Amino acid sequence: MSDFLRKEYSAEYFGPRIRVAVIIFIAGAAIFLARLWQLQLIEGESYIEMAKNNRVRMVRLPASRGRILDCNGRTLAEDNPSFTFSIVPGEIENPRDMLEPCSAILGIPQEKMRGLIERSKTVPRFMNYPIKKNMTLEEVSLMKSRFMSSKGVLLEVKPLRLYPGGETLCHVIGTMGEVSAQELPRAAKLGYRTGDLLGKSGIEKEYETYLRGEEGWEEVEIDAKGRQLGHRSRKAPRAGADIELTIDYDLQKYSEEIFIHRAGSIVAVDPDSGRILAMVSKPGYDLNLFSPSITDRQWKRLRNDPLHPLENRSVRGLYSPASAFKIITATAALHEKLIRPDQKFNCAGKLELAGQAFRCWNHNGHGPIAFRRAIVESCDIYFYELGRLLGADKIAHYAALFGLGKPTGLGLPHELPGLIPSPAWKGRTYGDSWKDGETLNFAIGQGYLVATPIQLAMMTAAVANRGKLFKPSIVRRIRSRDEGIVFDHEPVVRWTIPVDSNALDMVRSAMTAVVSTSRGTGRRALIPGIKIAAKTGTSQVIRDKQLMIESEQIPYHERTHAIFVAYVDDKPKKIALVVMVEHGGAGGISAAPIARKIIARYYSMPDRGESQE
Repeated sequence: MSDFLRKEYSAEYFGPRIRVAVIIFIAGAAIFLARLWQLQLIEGESYIEMAKNNRVRMVRLPASRGRILDCNGRTLAEDNPSFTFSIVPGEIENPRDMLEPCSAILGIPQEKMRGLIERSKTVPRFMNYPIKKNMTLEEVSLMKSRFMSSKGVLLEVKPLRLYPGGETLCHVIGTMGEVSAQELPRAAKLGYRTGDLLGKSGIEKEYETYLRGEEGWEEVEIDAKGRQLGHRSRKAPRAGADIELTIDYDLQKYSEEIFIHRAGSIVAVDPDSGRILAMVSKPGYDLNLFSPSITDRQWKRLRNDPLHPLENRSVRGLYSPASAFKIITATAALHEKLIRPDQKFNCAGKLELAGQAFRCWNHNGHGPIAFRRAIVESCDIYFYELGRLLGADKIAHYAALFGLGKPTGLGLPHELPGLIPSPAWKGRTYGDSWKDGETLNFAIGQGYLVATPIQLAMMTAAVANRGKLFKPSIVRRIRSRDEGIVFDHEPVVRWTIPVDSNALDMVRSAMTAVVSTSRGTGRRALIPGIKIAAKTGTSQVIRDKQLMIESEQIPYHERTHAIFVAYVDDKPKKIALVVMVEHGGAGGISAAPIARKIIARYYSMPDRGESQE
């Protein structure tokens, strides 16, 4: 009986409990299986990716940027290794704890450091974000001892751009800088990330695609504390291509050294190919200020400098060509057969037109004067008369034939086109009619007419080669480190100027006399043994011609610009150049001696012209 009761009692007591336990077990198993299904099939991919990120770090391997070289293979820009302190936002544990020590070691104000850490949160969580580039060895040592055991903190070796020449060729080579917030949306499509560097001006910008190379990557296995355990896979970076310029560094450096004036430009070109031999824009700046980044104080100083050192005057400086433009006026009048070479006009020092006096620089006048002497002594009255014969539209037509009014296509960023005025242009722009007096000013290269030094250099080169207007080039060759030469410059003739060869020869002959004769305005450029053809110019800044005289009492910004264009074409190695001295006075006094020195250096001849100055 007792055994029966024990069995009955057991069934009654344990039965319900067993059923509850079974139900709980089944429900738990169902929940477990449902959750397992969710984790494996629905959210599995994301968890796999999270696990991978916790286990493997993708490290970018920056490509070595291509070098920039001169025509003789001399290095003008290259990469050198440097240390960069970076953080990984997704791994760093206590960013606030880093503020004070990092600020003290790296010399970064705490407020700026806080901003950098906050900004790092805008990039992918496991992407390296640079905090300080180009660290000193002392900074590297202190950071290693203080932070290298911390998770999410890295010291990376990255290339640093160096410019051995410093300020030399600064406007041609150009600068680099970090991708800006405005540039980032477009740059990101090309593989750039926050903190990456790219070309901002000059060759560095214009040839960024060739120079940048192709970055690589490496998968690094890490533990839970962020320590590296090993490497999984790797793609090596591909170095950028080398850019070889047409510039001769020695001639460039010499040209910059002898340009002792405050501001201006020099452009020297091979008239038979259009290759630029030297391109000077003064004042300049040290390119290394921008590598890896320029300070706010340095940037403000450059931006606020009244002489605008950041501006490349060679392609962006707009100047009235002044008497250098008489080359075009003379060629046009001769080609149109509006004058004979021996035909004379009387220069009494001024010409009256519509109640206004138009003066010659020689206030006493040149007397009866014909073509050759008018070029040699740069008589304004003679060219006023040519202007009246030609008319504004014909002068504008010939100015365009010689390449003014449009960019030359050199291949540097932001080249300006200059301006060729005309009656139609004035009507469109000002809603006013063209005055006869404006034609006279146009004929001597004044008034609304403006041109860049590179345009005047190519105009002069076209005279030197008897009428071929070349497209100038500053890049001679692009050489990939694994594919060889990918670009080799071939001279490009934009067009041949359709003028009578006899007319051009008469202008060329007169330009030679500008330097070789005692009354020539360019006699200070004379080099015995070298036949130099040239034309001087003195470009007014304000209208009052009395201010053309040289005087230290005249405010600097009211002084005239000095211009000198010249060429040598009777030697195997040829040269054409323009020298522009801002507020330098008369072209024959300030600019001609500079041209003489450059030509003497180019032909390896001693400069014995100092006694003439």
